[in-house]
Amino acid sequence: MKILYHHRTRATDAQKVHILEMVAAFRGLGHEVTIASLVETENRTSEPEREAQESGFKKLFRRIPFSSELIQLGYNLFAIPWLCSKIRSSGANFIYERYSLLNFSGVAASALMRKPIIVEVNSPLALEMSRDKEIRARKFAAWMERVICNSATRVVVVSGPLRRIMMENGVHETKLYLMPNGVNLHRFVSKPDSALANRLGIRDRVAIGFVGWFRRWHGLEFLLEAFHQSGLGKDRAVLMLIGDGPATPELRDYVAKVGLGNAVIFTGAVSHEDIPAYLNLVEIAVQPAANEYCCPMKIIEYMGLGKAIVAPRQENIEELLDNGRTAVLFKPGDTEGFARALTALVLDSSLRARVGQGALRAIHDRGLLWEANAQRVVDILQPGGKVLVYD
Repeated sequence: MKILYHHRTRATDAQKVHILEMVAAFRGLGHEVTIASLVETENRTSEPEREAQESGFKKLFRRIPFSSELIQLGYNLFAIPWLCSKIRSSGANFIYERYSLLNFSGVAASALMRKPIIVEVNSPLALEMSRDKEIRARKFAAWMERVICNSATRVVVVSGPLRRIMMENGVHETKLYLMPNGVNLHRFVSKPDSALANRLGIRDRVAIGFVGWFRRWHGLEFLLEAFHQSGLGKDRAVLMLIGDGPATPELRDYVAKVGLGNAVIFTGAVSHEDIPAYLNLVEIAVQPAANEYCCPMKIIEYMGLGKAIVAPRQENIEELLDNGRTAVLFKPGDTEGFARALTALVLDSSLRARVGQGALRAIHDRGLLWEANAQRVVDILQPGGKVLVYD
C-alpha cells in the first residue's frame, strides 16, 4: 500500500520517535510511505539540547489571547490543497495523521480525495492545552476535536482513559481503536557499556534511572524526595537522571541541599539514539508520575530492555504493567510508598530479575512493538483482505 503520513509537529522528543518508528514499521512491512510535514522529519541531526527547549512562538502565543488558535486554524488554508496534491502525486491509498489541535486539513483532504484516513490521537489536546493555558477557546477546540475524530475513518488512541475522554467529548465509540505505543527491539538491546559506567561513576552500586526531559510535571522532585527518604544513596544505590530540561537547576539545588551529590548523576541531554546505552547501565527504571491518559513510551522501552520498573498504580499504567509481576507499583503521590518500592528492588536482586524478565515477556505476549502496531493499522483498513473504501 501507499501511505501518506501527515503531521504538524516540531518532530522532536517522543513525537519524533513515534513518527519515525511508525514510518519505519510501515516500510518494514513493504509499504511505501510519503511524509507530509512542514519540518524535515527523517534526515535531520538530533539536537537534544535545542529540542528540550520550549518553542519561542509558543511562549509568545501564551501572551496574546487567541493567537495560538488563529495560527493553528490558519494552517488548514494552506494544508488542505497541499495534502490533496500530495495524495495525488504519491498515489496514496490512505492517510495516516498524527492529530494536532484544530487541524482539520487531513479529514478535509480525505473527503475531497475520497481516501480513508486514520487519525492517531496521543493526547486530548483541547483538554491538555487549556489546562496548560496554551489556548483560551476550550469549548471551540473540544467541538473541533469531536468533529475531526468523527469525520475520520478510524481514530487510534493510546490508552483506555484517553478512549473514555474522547467518548465523553462525543466521539463515536465505533470510531475508536485502542493501540498502545510500542518499542523497537532492534534498537533496545541489552548491551552494558563498562566504559560509560566508569565515566559516570556508577561503580558497584545499584543504578536507578529515569529518562526524559526534565519538566516540573514529570515528578522528578518527587523522585528525589523518595530516593532521599529511602536512604539508599548512602552506599547501596545511585540515581541516574538521563536527560535535561528547564527543571534541572531546581533539581540540582535540591540534591545539594539534602547532601545527595555523590549519589545522583545528571547525564545532561542525550539523543534518543544513545538512550539505550545509558539505560543498559540501569537496573531499576522509574516513572515517578504520569498524567491520567498517556501511554508512556519510556515504560515500554524499559520493558523492552527487561528492566525492573517502579511506577504509579493508576489505570493507564496498569494497562501496561502488573504489580509484582512486571513491575512494582506505588500509590500516586505517596513518597513513602515510592521509597519502599525502590528499597525492595535495590535489596532483592531476585525480585529485580523476576519483574524485569516478566516485563520483557509482556512485550512479546502483548505485541507492544511498532511493527505490530503498523500491521494493526493496515488490518483496520483491510477487512476481508480488501482496502476499505472511503465512506
